[in-house]
Amino acid sequence: MKQTPAANRPVTMEDVAREAGVSRALVSLVMRDSPKVSPGKRAAVLETADALGYSPNRLASRLASHRTKTLGVLFLDLHNPVFADIYDGIAEGIEGSGNQMMVAVGSADPGTELEAVRSFVDLRADGVLLAGYTGSEADLASALRGTPAVVITRELDADGVDSVLTDDFQSGVLAVEHLYELGHRRIAHVDISDWLPYTARREGYLHAMEQFGLEPMLVHSDMTERGSREVMENFLATGTPLPTAIFTHNDLTAMGVMEALYAHGLAVPDDVAIVGCDNIEVAASPLIGLTSIDQHARELGRSAAEVMLDRIAKPGGPAITRKLEPALMVRNSTAGSAKQ
Repeated sequence: MKQTPAANRPVTMEDVAREAGVSRALVSLVMRDSPKVSPGKRAAVLETADALGYSPNRLASRLASHRTKTLGVLFLDLHNPVFADIYDGIAEGIEGSGNQMMVAVGSADPGTELEAVRSFVDLRADGVLLAGYTGSEADLASALRGTPAVVITRELDADGVDSVLTDDFQSGVLAVEHLYELGHRRIAHVDISDWLPYTARREGYLHAMEQFGLEPMLVHSDMTERGSREVMENFLATGTPLPTAIFTHNDLTAMGVMEALYAHGLAVPDDVAIVGCDNIEVAASPLIGLTSIDQHARELGRSAAEVMLDRIAKPGGPAITRKLEPALMVRNSTAGSAKQ
């Protein structure tokens, strides 16, 4: 007499084999879609599996082949649309590969970042992608334990860790050059202190200011719209002479700066011209019209996915770096702001 499985446990291949009157090996071949099974037996096994509610343990079969077909993806901050664009790029890059993403947020905290990486490794992810990693190279290498990794938006010098980024130094140079050509000489930069993924933007700004013989003006903020608005409010309250132009380290901070200026009755770009960085979608809105440095975020994600899949397919070899060139997108926040 055939026995049906107990209701309090998952249905197994053995249950399907017993109910269908075939061997477990034959059920396994059917579940792997092997061409060695006749149509009649395949149909009988699938019908029995469906009747019993059997669901193949895909993770177990993937582990048996030493692949889980999962990629761990760590983002610095999902409140910033640039990381959503990177996510979309990664999704496009792995489409059709059979891989799936596990997503975590690091929140710019090295401890949280490393905990997420270790979790990915413990879950046997085939690779890890990190968008906006802020920790050290040594800590990352230790947490990865040999798992392939691609760091996005930052270049690392670590064994087995590839890098995909936009030339952030050049982003800072482009912003200053654009404002200088418009006649601005008092150009400030709102940066985020020493967060590692973004120091190159400040360095590019400082380099260009020196090349033009201009005095730099640094204003420190966090990476949020609210934070930069508060910082700009405090700056305006000091009575310090306003710069005629400001380059911010990302578009969200640019919007916060603009809000503070508007609240004080100042006009953009007539009183202060603004250049952001990242070129998020909302920057192009006619209501905002923010001049920004395009980081090609979606392409960063696609390229990182491509590098990761290549690394998994062909492990070993030296770490590689792919660097995209930024592009200046001129809009209303600087247009018509030429200074004589």
